[in-house]
Amino acid sequence: MDEKLLEILISSGEINEQELLAYVQGKSTPEEKHKIEKLLAESEFANDAAEGLDMVENKDHIPYVLNDLNRHLVKKLIKKRRKMTKRGLPDLIIPAVAMIFIILVFMIYLYLRKRLHG
Repeated sequence: MDEKLLEILISSGEINEQELLAYVQGKSTPEEKHKIEKLLAESEFANDAAEGLDMVENKDHIPYVLNDLNRHLVKKLIKKRRKMTKRGLPDLIIPAVAMIFIILVFMIYLYLRKRLHG
C-alpha cells in the first residue's frame, strides 16, 4: 500500500508527523518548539491535530493511536473508493445504451428511406 496514504499528518510544507509527535511528547528543542507553535497558529488542521494528540493521557501511546487512526482512515478511503467505482459503471452504461439505440434507429431510418425512394 502507498506509504503516503498511511500518514495522517503528511508533511505539506508545514509540519510533519514526527515534528508534531516530538512537540506533543515534549521532546522538541526550544527552537523546534517555537517553529512548531508558529505553524500551529497558522494551520487550523495542524492545530486541531496537536490538540487531539495532547488529549492522549499517556504520550508514549501516541504512535499507536496514530497507527490506529491511519488504519481506520485507509479502510474508510478504500471502502469509499470501491463504492464510487461500483456506482460509476451503471451511470455510464445507461447513456451508452441510449446513444447506441438512437444511432441504430437513425441507421434504420436512413436504410428504409433509401429503399423506398431509391
